[in-house]
Amino acid sequence: MAEPKVPAEARMAFIAVLVLAGIAAILDIGFIGWLVAPICILLAWFAILRAPLRNTMLVLMLFALILENPAENPGCNQWHSLFFPVGALMLAHFKVTIGWGPLGGMDLMLMAAVAAYYLQGRSRPIGIPTPRPMIRLAQATFATIAFTFLIGKMRGGEMQWAVWQIDRVMYLPVVFLLCQAAFSGPKDYLAVGKVALFASLIRAVQAMLVRATVPAKVDALTGESSLPYATTHNDSMLFAVGSVILVSLILERAGKKATRLTLWALPVLIGGMLANARRMVWVEIILVFFTLYLITEANAFKRKLNRLMLFSMPALLGYLAVGWSSESSIFKPVKVIRSAVDSSADASTAWRDLENFNLVFTLRNFPLTGVGYGNGFWEMWPMPPVDYSLERYVPHDSILGLYCYGGYVGYLGITSLWVGGIYFAIRAYHSCKEPLQKAAALTSFGAVLVYYLQCFGDMGLGSWTGVYLVGPSLAIASKLTVGAGAWERGSTARRAARPGLGAEGARS
Repeated sequence: MAEPKVPAEARMAFIAVLVLAGIAAILDIGFIGWLVAPICILLAWFAILRAPLRNTMLVLMLFALILENPAENPGCNQWHSLFFPVGALMLAHFKVTIGWGPLGGMDLMLMAAVAAYYLQGRSRPIGIPTPRPMIRLAQATFATIAFTFLIGKMRGGEMQWAVWQIDRVMYLPVVFLLCQAAFSGPKDYLAVGKVALFASLIRAVQAMLVRATVPAKVDALTGESSLPYATTHNDSMLFAVGSVILVSLILERAGKKATRLTLWALPVLIGGMLANARRMVWVEIILVFFTLYLITEANAFKRKLNRLMLFSMPALLGYLAVGWSSESSIFKPVKVIRSAVDSSADASTAWRDLENFNLVFTLRNFPLTGVGYGNGFWEMWPMPPVDYSLERYVPHDSILGLYCYGGYVGYLGITSLWVGGIYFAIRAYHSCKEPLQKAAALTSFGAVLVYYLQCFGDMGLGSWTGVYLVGPSLAIASKLTVGAGAWERGSTARRAARPGLGAEGARS
């Protein structure tokens, strides 16, 4: 079946949303925003209900990756783009922007996307099905969240804290299920890669612009800058995934166009990483590329790289050894690595060691089911006071947080979907023949690993960026495996009596 076209009325409604939101953002007058916002929401719902699900998910992905979320303090609250009010209404809770309401614009748009899925039913194009285990793992994630919430209520958990702990965790399986229904073939996978790469370049340019135009004052006592980052912490994931896309195209020799794209785009991303000045992005880049190096197949490029690494190893080890305790600017990369692993060298790392101790202590008392959502970790080791009311409920180390609040049961139930994505991405990579498809499999694997590292190091679990990088990646990895013949179509999701999320894979 041919890809369905976007109806004219859906296009007009979408254009009207963009025009009205742009005018409201430019004027930035309160009562105009109050008038325009409901109109934009209704028009957006109409457009989503009429447009193909594929287009809806690509647009939502783009908005989630490029708009600014005030909850992430973009630009250290010292610089905002013209569309900051739009990002606030789209990505933050309405309680943050207008003072009431537990939902936000993205919540409403995803509700509309789910409604569109059921209303459009079997009019969607037939495509590559999704392996049944991935559907079951997504469903298991929902069940685990509900179970952990009930455990928390039994232990006196409060709803106001549980909402923040569940926030975004529940949206990853939702976005995955919508994406596996929306994306039917290789053209869709390419579109997803273009959106992710475009968004990473936009944010990289923005980071460099902020760093160049916003004056940063340095504290004479601490040496810390008043502008420690230029966009957001979670843009580390976006920059890292964008880099994985480009490097994967080169590794798989996807053609001269891909080479030219990498030659000009990769320096832009590196500039964005340097401008944003977040150490997590370098940890993600190093670990992901090292892992890609281990799993990729041998070829001429890799053999040359092996020889280069072998000859440069003594110099690299010497650079690390000399620069470990040096304050010279030439050893700044070594200083970044040390600050991430050595608490004696960085106050932030030392502070998080205390937080991790408290998380582990709490987990030891509730190892199987955790303390449950709505409860915080026990502060057995007093921590320095911070202006962050969610400290005991949404810790910086999201992985330990999952363990603490969900125990072994909760952690397994929530992260098994990630593990399934890793499995199918690696299986797809070794089964696909086309360079672009192999690069897509590598990128899908890299996105999940980047997400895990960001969750481990810096609150990546509560980010729309992570949700919209990993959700599509899980769907693409699953379908690539089936398309390459590495997973029997008889083992994909069965056709339901009526369409539902997860039944998409049966129509092959």
